[in-house]
Amino acid sequence: PEIDRLQALAGEMGYMWGISNTESLQSEYEPATKHFLLIGFLSMFCCAIVFAVYCFKKADKRQQENMIFLATAASAMFYYLMWSGFGVMQKKDSEGGERLVFWARYLDRFLTGPLLLYSLAELGQADFPEILMLVAVDFFMTAACGIGSTELHPWKWIWWTIGMAFFVILAIQVFGIVNTAKSAGNPLAPSLNILALLLLLSWAVYDTVWVLGEEGLGAMSVSLEVGFIVLADIVSKIAYGLYLIFVVLPQKEEGSAEEETSLV
Repeated sequence: PEIDRLQALAGEMGYMWGISNTESLQSEYEPATKHFLLIGFLSMFCCAIVFAVYCFKKADKRQQENMIFLATAASAMFYYLMWSGFGVMQKKDSEGGERLVFWARYLDRFLTGPLLLYSLAELGQADFPEILMLVAVDFFMTAACGIGSTELHPWKWIWWTIGMAFFVILAIQVFGIVNTAKSAGNPLAPSLNILALLLLLSWAVYDTVWVLGEEGLGAMSVSLEVGFIVLADIVSKIAYGLYLIFVVLPQKEEGSAEEETSLV
């Protein structure tokens, strides 16, 4: 009996999160929503393959490339989950109507955010406590917004405000790493500043869409909300990764080669 009760409880929890014992909600999507999610999946999937090939071509020092590959591969999985209708759940709004909450979006950010932040912090030569703090703040920021997306007025706005407080702390930390790199004469400092802006501006889009979309005021259609999120993801993962791998890392390797030559 105890085992049966635990299995029933696990099934209920799985149903709540759209993991098991539930039907696809893809039929609830507007055509544009499905198209945007498919664009997100294909973009991440194709770029993950490109980054993977580039990783295997390098004999060593593939840490940055690995981070970007993992971020795009994970994002591709979650976009497929949302496109297929299983990375989403229906919740009641304040007026009693149905609204869609894409919980897979927040799980995506839980996994990919730390990877992107680590790649930035490592280039800025941040120490372990700084990196740990970055990851922890990102985790709390995403958790607050994720919890708020499931709540009703006025509680959801409290959670969003908490998430924004963590976002401000995160931005201060990121630019602190960039400024430290500038003060230390790190030749990658200008490129670090561009990478930081790519991340933070695109993440600011997440929070703005939260306010205007289904989670917040409901002033934006689901299709438009998903479209903006896909665009922000493309900037924060694909554009960030392409700039990092094909612009920043070659600069770093050239600088290392010049140092070795001068030592000789």
